[in-house]
Amino acid sequence: MLRTETKPSRSDSCNDYQAKYLVNNQLEWLIECGEIRESIYFRGATGDRYTTYVAIKRQQGIIDFHTTSIYCGDGTSLGTHIGILRGYVLEIITGGNTWYSGCGYTFKQLMRQGVMSNKHPWTIRFCRSSHFIKLEDKTEFAPWFGMKIDLKNGTLVNKPNRVSIKEYKDAKDTDRTQKKRNRLANKNNREALERYNKAGGDTKAARSGFSNGSWQRAEEGAGTENINWDMIPMDDIFKHRNATLRSNILEHYGINAVLKTLSHETVDIDFIDGREYKLLNVVIPDNSVGTEREDSKCLYLQMINPSTGENHFEGIANVSNWRGPKEATVKAALSWRDGDRNMLIGDSWSNRDKCVDYIVPIKLT
Repeated sequence: MLRTETKPSRSDSCNDYQAKYLVNNQLEWLIECGEIRESIYFRGATGDRYTTYVAIKRQQGIIDFHTTSIYCGDGTSLGTHIGILRGYVLEIITGGNTWYSGCGYTFKQLMRQGVMSNKHPWTIRFCRSSHFIKLEDKTEFAPWFGMKIDLKNGTLVNKPNRVSIKEYKDAKDTDRTQKKRNRLANKNNREALERYNKAGGDTKAARSGFSNGSWQRAEEGAGTENINWDMIPMDDIFKHRNATLRSNILEHYGINAVLKTLSHETVDIDFIDGREYKLLNVVIPDNSVGTEREDSKCLYLQMINPSTGENHFEGIANVSNWRGPKEATVKAALSWRDGDRNMLIGDSWSNRDKCVDYIVPIKLT
């Protein structure tokens, strides 16, 4: 009896294909062996599980990439045409000139599916404020709508447009500025630590959270009783990275003395029950971390202590805070301080009258 060998199915042929150029062997099989209108698909990687990527061979040498999204209870969304593969040159044709939810994110997800060279790989790196695509030849660029990359050779086919060039330049400038700020912050922290140690403080205890094996000593300030405070300037509070050391300095000098040295503007003055209240917007410098913002502004309520007659400051949440007061006024700050929900922002689940008058409490403290 004669035996005839069965021809392998298209599915088996696709799965058994050994790619020469791409990481994704199924995509290369579609390019080299697929018939017109034939397609392959693959699910998104971790963090992109609701997306399905579909590659359809439109004609010889041209493949279209589409996406569909499947959400629980919502069914399947309409597909989006995200890219065109001509030969081995991929062009991103959807999304704006942004990384998140734009062409860069789309390109990254295709990379995660193996749509890239297996001999000339490239990477995506984050440079503080933006993502860059870095090719094997060290070429770096920010992704842009319409970019073309040769998947076989791992090279950039067209030149970055003005948006990509500007984003790359701005990100590099931000990186240089941030490095400079970090160097300055490291210098400030190092010098503040040296002053603290010379004054008799124990920075090692503060870093470890205890002093001489005693948690009680840490709660008492990690041994601050022997510190010569004349050797520690007040503004070191803004140079230390360690929160315990900042707290020790603040406890010694007091919040009133520290705030008096800072720049501020009076945003509101009011008299409640015959007493003067001021709402100050205080600039709080921070020389201990290399952040984008060198300082921040915080609201403080200034009042007279009825017992001592001295000025007293109390921190108030900023208006921009979703749990802060509605507005930067003395009455709103006092309401926030008293926990009056009607004068607070946030809590969008409750329907409240926006025109609520401030109710003076029976006793002010």
